Amino acid sequence: MAYSDENDVYEATGLNSSLVQNLSGKTAEQVTTLINGYIAKADQRIKRLLKVPITVRKELHLFNYNKTIELGPHEDEFEFFGGWNPENCVEKVYALFTTTGDNDYRVKLPYPKDCDELTEDVTDMTGTNATLTKDTTTKKCGTASVKAVFSAAGNFYFPQNTNMKKNIEPWKYISFWFRTDDKTVTFTLTLYDKDGNSTSETFTLNFNDTWEIVTFDIEEVLSDIDWGTTELQKIEISADGACTCYFDNFNFNDGYFWTCPEGLICWADPDSTPQGRVRLTYSYDPYKVTVPDDLLDASAKLAGVKLLDYVIGLRVAMHGFKQMTYDLDAIPDKIALETTRTRLAKEVASALAGIGYGTHEGIGVA
Repeated sequence: MAYSDENDVYEATGLNSSLVQNLSGKTAEQVTTLINGYIAKADQRIKRLLKVPITVRKELHLFNYNKTIELGPHEDEFEFFGGWNPENCVEKVYALFTTTGDNDYRVKLPYPKDCDELTEDVTDMTGTNATLTKDTTTKKCGTASVKAVFSAAGNFYFPQNTNMKKNIEPWKYISFWFRTDDKTVTFTLTLYDKDGNSTSETFTLNFNDTWEIVTFDIEEVLSDIDWGTTELQKIEISADGACTCYFDNFNFNDGYFWTCPEGLICWADPDSTPQGRVRLTYSYDPYKVTVPDDLLDASAKLAGVKLLDYVIGLRVAMHGFKQMTYDLDAIPDKIALETTRTRLAKEVASALAGIGYGTHEGIGVA
């Protein structure tokens, strides 16, 4: 989420879309794209100055029969150093450690490392009796899910060229979040090798319109192919009837995976009770959901500085400050533009100082 928007930049600079269009010859859509690009650059600079995202190291959590745990200091013995709320703000999980006594043991990272890359878009997916779309509204992980509307029994698979070429032997489990509008439909996960050999397992959901974790032990139910000597080439999801379903957070893992930015750590072993202590090292952006006024102000004004630099450059290229006689629109004076630019740059520094440079809420344990 951007810290500011196009209208905030106009309010900060005193400019407007029509004026920038007249000076640049761009369309309104192109001007919007230009300014959103400036906002993105401004936000990245602000994050560097504020040391965002914030890293929390080896935060303690307990699996106690629940399949998911929420990141945050509520279970950590160092919570008294300060509270922080990473819910819906988690950027990345770097490491997960299981804890036995006084010893921590690092767990192998899932594939993909964000547990989501394979289910963020449909550009490399195809199917039969299934209309596939990238859905940015009904999602569980990342910025989108795969929405599949089955008109009848059918399937979809990825990648389209069946050339995944992935050695999955290092991981024990396959996990993902799934949702359907008809819990009576039976779904099947099928894995293919390069010769078209396959291994599959069915699954159903317990509720309609509810995200549920689906997880499989590869060695127990998907071992018709020797994955120690054969690479995975294609993944297929099929349904035995018409329905609308959503597929997200697909990954191979060694017992745990994560759902970001929500900030969930998920239990992957379908044959054991979720129990035990884990420690997580992760990063989060405390302003990902709610942006304080000072931060919005700084983002808009820093993007405004970049916009004013662009407009001043256009004015210099015009070799003078003449009135646009064809429509009588006034061209802003170069000195006025530079004065506004200088003022905004100073106000950015003041706004960020009000938040505090490099101040971290999350501490965790070393």
